[in-house]
Amino acid sequence: MNVLVPLTELITYLLFSILIGHVSLQFVSPEKKPSIHSSKRLLLSCVLGIILFTFGPLLQVVAYFGGSVGVAQTLFSVLFTFEIGKAWIAIVWCSILLWLAIYLESSKYIQAVLLFLMVLSIGYASHVASLSFWTGFTSHTVHFLAVTLWAGILIQVSWFSKDSTNWDRFLRWFTPFAVSCMIVILISGIMVMLFVVDFKSYINAWILPYGQMLLFKHISIIPLLVFAFINSILVRKIRKTSTFDPRPWVKAESICLVIIFFFTGILGTLSPPHDIDQTVESEGATNWVIDLLSSPIKQPVNLEITASLQGIVIILFGILFLSMIFLSFYKKKTPALAVVLTICFIISTYLGIMMNIKIM
Repeated sequence: MNVLVPLTELITYLLFSILIGHVSLQFVSPEKKPSIHSSKRLLLSCVLGIILFTFGPLLQVVAYFGGSVGVAQTLFSVLFTFEIGKAWIAIVWCSILLWLAIYLESSKYIQAVLLFLMVLSIGYASHVASLSFWTGFTSHTVHFLAVTLWAGILIQVSWFSKDSTNWDRFLRWFTPFAVSCMIVILISGIMVMLFVVDFKSYINAWILPYGQMLLFKHISIIPLLVFAFINSILVRKIRKTSTFDPRPWVKAESICLVIIFFFTGILGTLSPPHDIDQTVESEGATNWVIDLLSSPIKQPVNLEITASLQGIVIILFGILFLSMIFLSFYKKKTPALAVVLTICFIISTYLGIMMNIKIM
């Protein structure tokens, strides 16, 4: 279950992204985007997949409570009394209507409205919505929508485009759109995070699995920004002097987004550390963090960033990996190398930061 539920969260993000990217690009005129072909079979499968994979979090709740009162009774209770169950029922109904709308090739406006209702359902079922309904519901919904809009359009133009025609015209509107999405993602993401971990406790939360995944997610955003800069700014310059095909590099950017989706999926299955000391006492600290710090955990938890030669050197290696992404682009190497460098950067930067942490 610990592996299954994060996997369903990851796939849910991907399926929503594919559908939202497809519907969004229908509102863009043909001369401002590459020629894109998403098969109807794929789109219909994505809709059915959303019904299946959004059931993952419900399955986790049923597995948790099912042992005491029975699986059938627990499932009925979760579906009709828990917000997550009500949201899933709404997603199922909207998905059925969306499946029919895509199958019958109905209006793009109908498809957009149904998808938006499904996104609202995701926000309604979120943890932050249960803490402060309107603020949590709005911030999570906006965050999810901005992420899937950006990722969806990237996936469509990189994996489903026939060629790179109209690419310059595409970048003229997509670059400011992507920047706007990133700003919205950062602001809404901070709002969502502050419901769980405040700024003062951010470093202390690293002692817990939730804080670790949050750190991994934030580190992985950095190479994503590098890819965004390459694909929005540097590609324009190189295409003026060559017949460079930018799609492989956009595919690499979309893979970087999938890595972030992976960490986000795990976050959704972990206990939020509203009270770090209480969470450490009840669930314990992360084992590999204890091994890295080589020090017993004291309460109240107080972690501080210090400077160590080993940690600084490892972080410098991370920066070197990041700079080599730019170098691989200029040298026209395969984008697969840039993806490997991204993973190396995430690991190196993470280890460097943890080497500079000390328990006070």
